Parts: sequence; C-alpha cells; structure tokens
Amino acid sequence: MVKKIVAREGLILLGIVILGLAVYFTGRYFNNLYLIQHQGVKFKVIQNMKYSLVGYTPYIRLMSFGSSIAIFGYPIVGSVRFILWAIAMLRKK
Repeated sequence: MVKKIVAREGLILLGIVILGLAVYFTGRYFNNLYLIQHQGVKFKVIQNMKYSLVGYTPYIRLMSFGSSIAIFGYPIVGSVRFILWAIAMLRKK
C-alpha cells in the first residue's frame, strides 16, 4: 500500500517537474533564436520596451512561468489535493 502511494506521488512530482522544464526550455530556445536573429540591431531593440538586451519579454516570461511550475507546481497540487481530501473527510459521517 505504501509503495503504491509513493509511486503515485513520485510520478505526479516527476510529471510536474518535466512539464515545468519543458516550458522553460521552450521559452529559452525561442529566446535564443530571437537573440541570434537580432544581434546587430541592439539599439533599435532597446527602443521598444517589449525588447531588451536579454531577449524578448514574452519568452522571458515563458521561462519564468516554466521554472515556477517546476519549483512550485507540486506543493500547489499537493495543497489542492489536501484541501479536497479534507473536505471529503469532513463531509463523511
């Protein structure tokens, strides 16, 4: 019984971390493509607030979102599952 629970939680944790890393590396890949394409036009890029020397803002946000999923995803899922479990236990008589 305990092995089954540990295996299930491990797979959930692994799935969330893989999802977060996939989102992060997707954003990083497209940000690197953006930087390669705009190497010679850095001064024009700075004029628009959406762009900076470190990359394109939506890609940077995507990278931040992916790392947030990888770090905080499992505790959030665990908290939601605990709340739902507690509600179900309190409703039982």
